[in-house]
Amino acid sequence: MNKTQQNKIMKAIRTSKGRFFGLYTKAGEALNAQFVSESPSYVIVYDRNAKNKRKLAKTSLNGLKLQGSKIGAV
Repeated sequence: MNKTQQNKIMKAIRTSKGRFFGLYTKAGEALNAQFVSESPSYVIVYDRNAKNKRKLAKTSLNGLKLQGSKIGAV
């Protein structure tokens, strides 16, 4: 994935307004997530399936599904 795709994913996450979305990682993991906060290198999301907060590197994000729109590899 290139930097442009990563920026599109992060922009969509920031504008999710507290809604849950499907988040896909390069490791093949799929999360039903809700945006909590971010730092320059990491994003913190609430994982609805595991009922805990997850800290993910922004470079590990691979795809996003939010309100019927898909960004990246879904």
